[in-house]
Amino acid sequence: MKRITDIVEVGGRKITLSNLDKLLWRREKISKADVIQYYAAVASRMVPLVKNRPLMLNRFPHGVPGKSFVQKDWPNHPSWVSIAQVRSHSLNKSVRHVVCNDEATLIWLADMACLEINQFLSTVPRTDWHDVALVDLDPYPPASFEDATEIAEAVHSALVEMKLRHLIKTSGADGFHFLIPIVPKYPIETIRKFVLMLGVLMEDLAPRKVSTSRNRADRIGKVYVDFFQNGLQKTVAAPFTLRPLPGAPVSFPIDPKRLNTRFKAEEFNLFTVPEVLKKGGVSEFDISPDQTLDGAFRELGVEL
Repeated sequence: MKRITDIVEVGGRKITLSNLDKLLWRREKISKADVIQYYAAVASRMVPLVKNRPLMLNRFPHGVPGKSFVQKDWPNHPSWVSIAQVRSHSLNKSVRHVVCNDEATLIWLADMACLEINQFLSTVPRTDWHDVALVDLDPYPPASFEDATEIAEAVHSALVEMKLRHLIKTSGADGFHFLIPIVPKYPIETIRKFVLMLGVLMEDLAPRKVSTSRNRADRIGKVYVDFFQNGLQKTVAAPFTLRPLPGAPVSFPIDPKRLNTRFKAEEFNLFTVPEVLKKGGVSEFDISPDQTLDGAFRELGVEL
């Protein structure tokens, strides 16, 4: 895409792309055209994982680094873009969230400088009932990505024992996210309790390396299991989203086998991920919400 403006057709939808030469990562010289091409390259893998999920978009009209703003409410949008009306409990009003159910919507969002795409842990229309449990591993310095990788391997082993299918992805920063599809029947407090109990198990196994404490001082030098990220209308970085950090890193799904190898989160970025996908480096994941937590609670010694 060398032209400053272009009109493309994606899935039968015509999209006007503007300011294609604008740098959205100035130091890396990544243009809006590069961002659009990236999201086009990952669309077939990304869209099924975010389908029917309200989105919270982090827009960077002036690029990275630069001022950004988070947009939840979209009163203005192409007529073919799906919108979910979600009652905001904090604002006490209905908010019009974009729902990305096709490649055309993803390309339109990229053209709107939505560099970072964050998703609900629930799907429409039952947005108050989560169909994904999130395990968020966040290393607090001097703990590092390497420390988070070690704990991620232990979390993976525990979830395998519990027979819970899960997607593991880098956060795009220093941590990991585990997305566990579940039947949308559990109160938020129950999901949060499950993740807390899993975190406590990790804490018992490695007390010097893991923390579930809500006190920030207790987390220093440890990997924090942030169970509170399982909250009503909270979001998580979507699989394959770019993150607004140096090098244009990606929140990238990984094979569990990678956890016992040495790798860096920065390996997965706007430049490298399309090639990884071309080589078949990522298995498809079934996000169907068909798992219960009942057996997992029993494994943890807790009765619902």
